Amino acid sequence: HLFTSRRYYNLVYQYLQVSPVFKMMWKSKCTQRIKFFAWLLLVDRLNTRVMLQRRHFQVQPNSHCVMCTSAVEEDIEHLFFSCPFAGSCWNKLGVLWLSAVNVQDRIVHAARNSNIPLFIEVFLIATWEIWNLRNAKIFYNGRPTLRLWLNNFKQQAQLQLLRVREIHTPSFVQWLDTIT
Repeated sequence: HLFTSRRYYNLVYQYLQVSPVFKMMWKSKCTQRIKFFAWLLLVDRLNTRVMLQRRHFQVQPNSHCVMCTSAVEEDIEHLFFSCPFAGSCWNKLGVLWLSAVNVQDRIVHAARNSNIPLFIEVFLIATWEIWNLRNAKIFYNGRPTLRLWLNNFKQQAQLQLLRVREIHTPSFVQWLDTIT
């Protein structure tokens, strides 16, 4: 038998149970940089303030979320799902999240029960833009607003749309136009 890395991985990982969200994410039409960001988010390796603290980096002045005033530690769950700012973003898009399940199952459930065209792309772009506004506030003293997030989301969605097959474009553009 000829040794190949594919054969090795198939043998070693054949019984591994992986969330379907990873297949959805890697098959999405977003750019590789957004997919890699999403992978970091999904495996809890994104450099949130809590993650930096776990790695013994000094987070000044504390590990609280910079996107809200609730004095809650900034982890993936808070920053992208339970933070009031993130909640406003998801409300704009009409996305409702289950709160009792892990992040991966929550995304799969929302994708299966949503009427939003290209849901996984919407999720990836929305979280990417929340992350960008958060970073702008920390590093450049930016002022994140829902209006700014929405404008950035729509611009990024239009850019990513160039990667989508034309048959899916009209329904997505129509959905995008309904968001105000």
